[in-house]
Amino acid sequence: MTAPHRAGANPMDAAALIRTIQKLRASPLRDADFWSRFAQLTLALCRADAAWVVRARPQVATGPDAGPAAPEWEVLVSTGAAPSAGWLQECETVHERARLNGFATSPAHNLQGEPCFFVAINLPLAGDMFLLLEISERERAMLKELVLRAQLVADLPIQPVPHPRAAAPDQADTGAAPTGSALAPGADALPQQAARLLPLLDLVAQVMQEHRFHSAAMCLVNGLAAQLDAAQAALGWVHRPRVRMLALSHVDRFERNANHVQLIETAMEEALDAQHGVAFDAAAAAPQPLFGHQSLAREFGYSRIRSVVLRRPDLAPVAVVVLAHGSTPGAADAAEQLEGALELMLPWLEVLHARDQWWGRRLAAWLTLRLQRALGPGHTWAKAAGLGSALFAMYALFGTWNYRVEATGQLMTDSTRVISAQFDSRVESATASAGDLVRQGALLSTLDTRELQQQEADLLADSKRFAAEADKARAAGGLAEVEIATARGLQAQAKLARVQFLIGQAVGVAPFDGVVVEGERKDLQGAPVRRGDRLFKIARIEGLYAVLQVPERDIRHIAPNATGELALVTRPDEKIPFRVSSVIPVAQTKGQEGNFFMIRAELARAPEPWWRPGMSGTVRIDAGRRNVAWILTHRVVDAIRMKLWF
Repeated sequence: MTAPHRAGANPMDAAALIRTIQKLRASPLRDADFWSRFAQLTLALCRADAAWVVRARPQVATGPDAGPAAPEWEVLVSTGAAPSAGWLQECETVHERARLNGFATSPAHNLQGEPCFFVAINLPLAGDMFLLLEISERERAMLKELVLRAQLVADLPIQPVPHPRAAAPDQADTGAAPTGSALAPGADALPQQAARLLPLLDLVAQVMQEHRFHSAAMCLVNGLAAQLDAAQAALGWVHRPRVRMLALSHVDRFERNANHVQLIETAMEEALDAQHGVAFDAAAAAPQPLFGHQSLAREFGYSRIRSVVLRRPDLAPVAVVVLAHGSTPGAADAAEQLEGALELMLPWLEVLHARDQWWGRRLAAWLTLRLQRALGPGHTWAKAAGLGSALFAMYALFGTWNYRVEATGQLMTDSTRVISAQFDSRVESATASAGDLVRQGALLSTLDTRELQQQEADLLADSKRFAAEADKARAAGGLAEVEIATARGLQAQAKLARVQFLIGQAVGVAPFDGVVVEGERKDLQGAPVRRGDRLFKIARIEGLYAVLQVPERDIRHIAPNATGELALVTRPDEKIPFRVSSVIPVAQTKGQEGNFFMIRAELARAPEPWWRPGMSGTVRIDAGRRNVAWILTHRVVDAIRMKLWF
């Protein structure tokens, strides 16, 4: 049973399927073979994976308090896949809705566990019988159209149409007269309705084969005029607040300013205002307040005019179809079937109409739809977000902010003194560490002087020995020896004075009140040092200033005497105001961070006791008011300019 399904899935075979179903409905027999062929053809027409014809037999409830019993289901025909395990439960789910509405759908799963749709179509002329279809999930987009196809087929009379040209061949082929049927009596009362539905389905298939809007519109209006015996059929497209006629039967081109066209468009606008279309009868006894329809009928002698408004599922009007009948009675309108067939074609006509427009009109239609969604009801949060974004965009384009350049800064002072080792030795004691406050004259460190003291004792002994030798030589009258001994004594005394001076320099004291900014007691204690090694660095708290490091990309925004604020890492909650005093016009290199410029800034407030030279933090330098959009995007724009070189 896969071959008919594939054939039915092709729009080219829809007309052949409908004609086959029409011949089948003319058959006088209603046996199992009839229902099997009917199920197979419907399965192909509706692109279903399985089709069943079932009968619901109502059950009588027992007991005084018992409610209505669930019906008992009898499967007459099973085509395609076997009934799934839960098909009986699905039948009970959709049975009542299908009986009341003519159809019902329910999501389900097939035997393989794949999602599908369970569709029940009531066969109103065959008693309490239903056509059940299993349609794959992949047909979700066409589910409404497939259900409508099944409804149109199910509305056809099951009893053969009493037409001489159709009955004779069937009887000759089967050799039997129409016999009893499982159908309800009175099924032969709708032959004209059946004769209208099949041509309408055939017309739907023909229109959906077209791939240009003008061709599809001409096929529609000419087909409606032929199938419904109309003197004129016209298709108009809604362009609020007017309706523009796009196709007129029997005429490939028409003059838009012609009186005929103007009257038809007026009638279309009346139908649009009437919400549900217009059925105008010129012979009606009561006057109808339809100026456009009356003028059209009077001008061209039409007896009846029917205008149908085609709408989307959201009830938005899209198109209007006008059918005008001449003085002859013409074919009787099948209003519901006509509107159903037109609704089938509407999505395809919309696609073709949008596709055939030039790009400017397509863009305008797209913008109009988005504006309608944006300005219409619903999507409150999305619209609030969109409104907020639009307001922010306007503010960014026209508003200004205080632009502030970010940099790093450090507290510095010029009043510093270094305490260093005056001779090679070892640190005997260290009493301070970085950050300690010290008073002038406070002991900071002491160097080991034992070696110097030994040298001092030796030099004292040499000095006394040379003095004694000089006295001895003077007593002996040796003038030369006196001069030599005296010179050696002076040399020993000079060396002694130097050693005594170094012994005095072994003690390091604070030269002024300040803070230790370099030197650690734990690192210096007992450490060997050489002459000139730095032991401590003392700085005054007075006279502090800030040294700022501004990136090269932002230095152009810094104006002379610019102000700003410094937030130290130690106390980020306190902002220290400053004013730029000078810019060192030579770029410095700071590793991978690139070049930066040094700026000296004077602090605008007195130093706090907790401030220390060398403290660092983040700086914000005022650069004036700038456009908000520029502030948010100038870094990216500059990077793109450097990359693309423009």
